[in-house]
Amino acid sequence: MASALQGDWFDGRSAQAQPVQVAWQGGQLLLTHEDGRLTELPGAGIVWPEHTRHGLRQVVLPGGKGVITFTDAAAWDDWARCSGLAQPLAARWALSWKGALLALLLVMATGFAAWRWAIPLGAQQLAGWVPQSFQERLGQRLMSDLERRDWLQPSQLPVEAQQRITDAVMRMAVAAYPDGTMPHYRLNLRRAPAWLGPNALALPSGDIVVTDALVELLASDSVTVPPALLGVVAHELGHVRERHGLRSLFEAGALSALFGWWIGDYSALLASAPALMLQTGYSRGHERAADAESLRVMRAAGIDPRSMVIFFKKLQETMPERDPDDQALGLATHPADSERIRFFEQGR
Repeated sequence: MASALQGDWFDGRSAQAQPVQVAWQGGQLLLTHEDGRLTELPGAGIVWPEHTRHGLRQVVLPGGKGVITFTDAAAWDDWARCSGLAQPLAARWALSWKGALLALLLVMATGFAAWRWAIPLGAQQLAGWVPQSFQERLGQRLMSDLERRDWLQPSQLPVEAQQRITDAVMRMAVAAYPDGTMPHYRLNLRRAPAWLGPNALALPSGDIVVTDALVELLASDSVTVPPALLGVVAHELGHVRERHGLRSLFEAGALSALFGWWIGDYSALLASAPALMLQTGYSRGHERAADAESLRVMRAAGIDPRSMVIFFKKLQETMPERDPDDQALGLATHPADSERIRFFEQGR
């Protein structure tokens, strides 16, 4: 047993301190009072003080027995060491620059691993378990939010043109998914603000939005529905098929998504979905996967994939100031135009 140490016991009943001699023996804390009385307290539940460079030491006793304070911190540290009361590993690391640096590196490595592998993998699995009813509610909320902001308004294209585009997209989808694997989608032609420009986007519900400006950009006198327009829609079909929107949403709100899946209630995630979707973007991996699906769909439907080069070149001609990595409504972060042009030119 280590030698006794002088301390002051506040028993929780009286504000007056009781001087005691403290000793540690056989897993018990022994308190010897000035009048010779001995109080034995079990070691289980005692909260020992952590080592700090300054300040007193305070032992919190279990069962409402109060606290014991030691004004001589150095004497306490020596006594605790001799009594075999080891500091927690975290406390020892905190007092060592090497330990603190190691802990920081471990936290950074864990965070990177979660961001790089765990969260995307979890989001992919979770997106596959989400019921269609949630996707529908999510799509309705997102569309309502975009319309409320006046970012999406009814299309001003002629009704006949809208019908031709809708029919052409349906024929392409039927040809590309003959085995019943066609993703659930709805084509929405909408007028959008000038700052959004020629664009298309896919919502988690399967709603594909194509702006009037995109249709007008790709309009051609030689064909009623430009192949490049169908290629862009095929790209968005790729996002729908792989549930990239849901996966991005779950990655952005990983904790809310996990909790919603666990209890079967997605209301909290649904409420925050519009803000999350407007702030987050698809990963470049998602975009490349959607391009690959666009290439496959166009080939299956008998559409020359090289027609997509027209789309990129017209974008560059019409919007020379455009950043090829710019986001559309926060819903897409595409690879560089040059990479995508090369992909569709080479067909791989």
